[in-house]
Amino acid sequence: MRVITWNCNLKFAKKYQYLEAHDADLVIIQECERLPEDYFPNRKFFWTGRIESKGLGILIKDPSARLHSDFNPNLINFLPIETDSLKILGIWAYNHRAVKFGDDVSGNTIDAINYYRQWLQDDSHPCLVGGDFNNSVIWDKPNNDNNFQNINRNLESLGYTSAYHSDTKDAFGQEDKPTFFHTKNREKTYHIDYIYLKGLEAIQVDVGAYDEWIKLSDHVPVIANLGL
Repeated sequence: MRVITWNCNLKFAKKYQYLEAHDADLVIIQECERLPEDYFPNRKFFWTGRIESKGLGILIKDPSARLHSDFNPNLINFLPIETDSLKILGIWAYNHRAVKFGDDVSGNTIDAINYYRQWLQDDSHPCLVGGDFNNSVIWDKPNNDNNFQNINRNLESLGYTSAYHSDTKDAFGQEDKPTFFHTKNREKTYHIDYIYLKGLEAIQVDVGAYDEWIKLSDHVPVIANLGL
């Protein structure tokens, strides 16, 4: 199974052609527009967000894919999808920015983990948690529940491992390959896009090259080939 997560930086319908050659089974897209479920041939498209042109999408080949019954739209932007053989929690973490949509919402990944904890913990099917976490241990502050170290600790306690880190053995916060180039600057680099796996194994993990993708977005894709 091939999985891609990519913050496309708007207008995904026009940029999808750049992913087609990868023929991914599952694509998690951040900053994408709302599109009909059947917009892409032979795939189903799911979307969540508060801004029609800029939300979180999941594009999947499996026709059995459906929205998890306990989906909570007040968690911005987190999208739980399940198939007959796989569970997926897509992430585009809004973090503190979510408060502009009201006091009853959260954009924190740790809140999504806690809300979906029982579903994520269930071992009936393999599960994948992936997307743009907008977070890294380099930004952790004392006593912040949404620190990346705490997010990672919680996911690991539920049986998840980061595909990139398990493949490269890089330490968190010291990743050799960045996924985000602030203001598209080659020198302002961060690794903030992750794919976590449970019941799945990372066979190969690639991070897109700056020169190939920067014309399209300030993020490059993470592409993982997985096996059971």
